[in-house]
Amino acid sequence: MATSSQLALGVAVLLTSGQAIAKPILRGSQGDYVVTEFVGTTPQRAWAVLTNFNSQAEWAPDISQTKVLKRSGTNFELQQTYRAGYTFGLPIKARLSVQETPPKGFSYRLIQGDRLNTLQGSWSIQPVAGGVQLKHQMQVDPQVPGPLRPFYYEQQEQNLRQWMTILKRRMEAN
Repeated sequence: MATSSQLALGVAVLLTSGQAIAKPILRGSQGDYVVTEFVGTTPQRAWAVLTNFNSQAEWAPDISQTKVLKRSGTNFELQQTYRAGYTFGLPIKARLSVQETPPKGFSYRLIQGDRLNTLQGSWSIQPVAGGVQLKHQMQVDPQVPGPLRPFYYEQQEQNLRQWMTILKRRMEAN
């Protein structure tokens, strides 16, 4: 059963066969999103999983390639290639500027990208009773014709939920 503090953190709880199942909460629309999830782990474990960029292509639903291009302390450039429903099956490359604040989170913004006008956001890890609250804020403006935007945003929202579910599972493992 969810505690009142978990509910206050925006954790949705479904009762299925007497078990409480937490699901990510997605707020926002049309390219401006906030998704949160309670994760039963330590901030250190959450940070280690979230910032293991080299492994993202193995598990992230929309990333086919990731590479850190250059690093200077807590700032670095990241090259990612996306391929998912929201990319209409096309490989979309993006070069991002990332600023870390270990172990609390990081922010990112688009330097250059295919078919993207804007891509920026942040990830945060907030310690709470029994674990952490993982939060992802994202603003994206794709170069997609108007009639295709509803489909793009629907696919992007599904992808954001998948990311959070997968991250939760990976962070809570061992």
